Amino acid sequence: MFEHCSPPEVIARFDELFERRHPSATAESVVLLERIGAAARFENRAAAAQLAAIGELFAYRLARCSETEDWAVDTEAAVAAEVGAALRISQGLAGSRLRYARAMRERLPEVAQLFKAGDIDYRMFQTIV
Repeated sequence: MFEHCSPPEVIARFDELFERRHPSATAESVVLLERIGAAARFENRAAAAQLAAIGELFAYRLARCSETEDWAVDTEAAVAAEVGAALRISQGLAGSRLRYARAMRERLPEVAQLFKAGDIDYRMFQTIV
């Protein structure tokens, strides 16, 4: 099956020729890749900031209500409606974001720090939650 394979020296020579003709890392490509990474981290930090604000809004609304569990459920629905209107998304999607915001604030503060720093993205955060 492998009797037609090229010796390692031939493969290395082809790699060298290809790299000379089409360099994989140039000064320009390094700068562009750094910009791409910085933009992704900025996007991650923005998503985390949005969830943090949603979590703060929920905590604020809950603190102004009674301590009963029924009020917490009502508060969750009310905050989801507010968030949905503010973001122009469905109440169901807003409720989902509220659940992630609460997990970030109440259950996973160390993961939240990674998210706020931009080290993980929203999908990774969702997976962890």
